[in-house]
Amino acid sequence: MTRVGFMLLTIEQANRLPSNIQGAAGNFARVLPFLGEALRYARLNITAAGYLAGAILSAMGYALIFGVLFGFLGFITGGGEIIAGVTLGVAAGFSGFLGAFAVHLIYPRIIAQNARAGIDQGLIFALKSLLIQVSSGVSLYDSMSNVAKSKYGTISQEFQTVVQEINAGMTEATALERLALRTESEFLKKTVWQLVTSLRTGSSVASALQAIVNTLTEYQSRVIKSYAAELNLYILMYLLIAAALPTIGITFMVILSAVGGNEISEGTIFMAVGSALVIQVVMIGFIRTRAPQGMF
Repeated sequence: MTRVGFMLLTIEQANRLPSNIQGAAGNFARVLPFLGEALRYARLNITAAGYLAGAILSAMGYALIFGVLFGFLGFITGGGEIIAGVTLGVAAGFSGFLGAFAVHLIYPRIIAQNARAGIDQGLIFALKSLLIQVSSGVSLYDSMSNVAKSKYGTISQEFQTVVQEINAGMTEATALERLALRTESEFLKKTVWQLVTSLRTGSSVASALQAIVNTLTEYQSRVIKSYAAELNLYILMYLLIAAALPTIGITFMVILSAVGGNEISEGTIFMAVGSALVIQVVMIGFIRTRAPQGMF
């Protein structure tokens, strides 16, 4: 059974929801055109209306859980007043519904982005394997079959689907076109379209693969050099903001307290240290988000 993170219903259960519920959700799905595309890229076998209906029911479940839990806490902390419990319960339930529904809407996109990252990470290694095999006289079909059986992660699964479609009667060009249309990886799209062009025009597939590998390798080199240059600046900023400034600030507070006669409380010291820790965590998180994503 296929389960989307944090969703109380599985994809199969959402697919089996009554048609009237899915139809009502389908009216709302028309104003969310990105949802159908995200579901297709995430390879979730469900319509936008069916997924939206499941998301709404799941969010209602979270609303009930949060409403009962926080309503009970509000009743206890409010001195046994029912109004306090009901007020907090309704507010928590409404917030829980909105939060859960928002997470359900964006989660297919997260799945699709993870799949894209998995494709990009193994793409260049798979292409080098294809290039070596095709240059050695192996047919493109057999080369793709070997890549599909190899352990290149998500890209091997994509080529496995291509091989299965070819075995079902499709031409190599058509199967590769379908791969380009269903993947969200821009690198794989460009690669596949070049292969399709080579197959349609009768040009050398090995030459096309060599050009693609050279392009991706140069791109990797440029991205790494750019990030290395940025990283030096980030390290300097980290040392300045997270280490130097807190130390200098505490030193100045000590000097000013000695001159002015006011003592520095322990709370002030703890606040300064805590602020420094928070700044360090934020800086580390920022640096991690700036790291090159995909193909690494």
